[in-house]
Amino acid sequence: PSQSRVGSHRLCTRRPMAFRDKLAPGGPRSDDNGAKSRSPSLDFVPLLCSAMALFSILFISISLGSHDWVEGTVVQHGQPVAAFVGLGSVTMNGHKTSLGRLCPKGTSAVMPKHYVDTPPAVWCKAQSAGTAGAWLMWLAFFPLWAACLLSAAEGLADSVAYAKAAKARLRGMGLNDRAQRVLLVGIWVLSWIFLFFALLLFAASTPDTLGWGIVAFESGFGVARLAFLLVTTGTALIAAKVLKLWHEESFVEALANVFEARGVRLALYALLFSQLVLFLLASVAHIEWQALVCLFGLYYLDTEKTNFLVIYVALVVATVLFDMIHILGLPKFALMESKEAFAESVYFVIFISKFACLGLFGYLKREEMRASTYPTTGEGDDPEIAE
Repeated sequence: PSQSRVGSHRLCTRRPMAFRDKLAPGGPRSDDNGAKSRSPSLDFVPLLCSAMALFSILFISISLGSHDWVEGTVVQHGQPVAAFVGLGSVTMNGHKTSLGRLCPKGTSAVMPKHYVDTPPAVWCKAQSAGTAGAWLMWLAFFPLWAACLLSAAEGLADSVAYAKAAKARLRGMGLNDRAQRVLLVGIWVLSWIFLFFALLLFAASTPDTLGWGIVAFESGFGVARLAFLLVTTGTALIAAKVLKLWHEESFVEALANVFEARGVRLALYALLFSQLVLFLLASVAHIEWQALVCLFGLYYLDTEKTNFLVIYVALVVATVLFDMIHILGLPKFALMESKEAFAESVYFVIFISKFACLGLFGYLKREEMRASTYPTTGEGDDPEIAE
């Protein structure tokens, strides 16, 4: 064939443009120095950790003042009575009583085999669990304030004069910048240790029964667990940031992808991050490990590796089936306790959002396949199709 015919019937051999760049409002992303200078940074991490510490302090304060860490059934004159046990008191029939009054000195720790009233040994064990948990919670309370303030100073040192002066005073006390960073991480770790052992010792020391049936953790314990999750996340973030334990360029690139996302991709980021936040709030009732499924979806959005999309879709479909069984088996919300009603409402919102994620991922994948099948010949040109 002639050269002109080859030119008129050529196949498109131009390398396809990345789908995310094609859909960007300003066209493909530039790799020049100007674009690099506009890339987001992780300097906000200390401030984020400071906010996490502040919320943890709030949740710890709520849990310390809560009177329902444990729910169970006591025996009074041979009859079952619902009871809510806090760190230092028990509420029965709307009346609150100190655990110290129910646990006289010299009470035997041995549970009798037969009784018509809940034995004092039960209240003594509940008092020991509450005392240990309360002391360790208070020990975590004060380091968290230091972690909150020092994290804020670390994040604002370059922009706020007061924070810069605070760091200068620490340097005047003989703490150089590296020592300050190590001190900051150490305070976060100390808070984490106190909270961990507070929950651990309370759970281990709580009596198995209040006299009738078994006990269950209530909202006071759930709020403390939520604070522990926030402190765990904050400790990991601040340690990775100030001690440079991660490959920061990779995280900056992933963050840039979030900020540059538009349309369907932005909606997916919003839905997946919202699900993670909702799962965190639902931890007041119990921990839900299907929150980890969201990470597969986020990793696919960042890397566009189809294997992770397949894993995400398969796991979401499986969890949807189990969610339907769970939701259909729930009692009416009017019959639930406040903690359970809140958690189930959150789970229902997550359940609905899963269908939105599946639909948006399907649409996104279809557009990616269409773009790779009919690549453009240039910016603004129509795709060339082989005859």
